[in-house]
Amino acid sequence: MSKKPHLARKNLSHVNLAADDLTGADLHEASLTHATLKEAKLDDADLTDADLTHANLAGASLRRATAAHANLEGADLRDADLSGTNLRGARLVGAKLRDADRSIAAQAGAQIEDVEADQ
Repeated sequence: MSKKPHLARKNLSHVNLAADDLTGADLHEASLTHATLKEAKLDDADLTDADLTHANLAGASLRRATAAHANLEGADLRDADLSGTNLRGARLVGAKLRDADRSIAAQAGAQIEDVEADQ
């Protein structure tokens, strides 16, 4: 069994983690502003209170991840798998979401005003 990355409270702004396997990673309170996480695997990751402002999460898998109170303002979440993701209190203002993901986020209690829908 591989070790889960512990990156809590780290400054990972502008890093390129595209297609990396971060399954179960501890990223709570990490700064991932403008980070590239395109097609990354973040299943079961802890992103509680993480700052993902303008991060590229297009095509990423966030199945069962916890992103409660995370800042995803302006993030690209197109084609991201948000199945079972905890988005309670997350900020998604200006994020790029598909309509189905917008519905998931709204039901989870995320702040989604001015969200850019992409059909």
